[in-house]
Amino acid sequence: MSSPAPAPLWRFMAIVEVDAAVSNLAGLCPKDGPRFQLTACRQSPGGYAWYELAVDGADGEQAAIRNAHIVLCALERLAADVLRTEMRIVSGAEWLELARNLRRA
Repeated sequence: MSSPAPAPLWRFMAIVEVDAAVSNLAGLCPKDGPRFQLTACRQSPGGYAWYELAVDGADGEQAAIRNAHIVLCALERLAADVLRTEMRIVSGAEWLELARNLRRA
């Protein structure tokens, strides 16, 4: 019998921006993979929708960094391949570089 997953410890990792025509980015995201939350920001610049990304950090900072990298890369692919729009990381791009450095270590 396996034990249940620990309660998530949500860590804010990034803000991403997509075209305002994308009204439910969180609902379009895959449900498999790392645990994360993507929440629409209450205010965004005209013509854009901003979303806050939080990942489960219950397994520590390195796991949170890797999970942020996984989710941000998946969001970029979703935007380009499925939504046919651009996605910009407004805040949190440093997690991508940190994740690359963790893989080299």
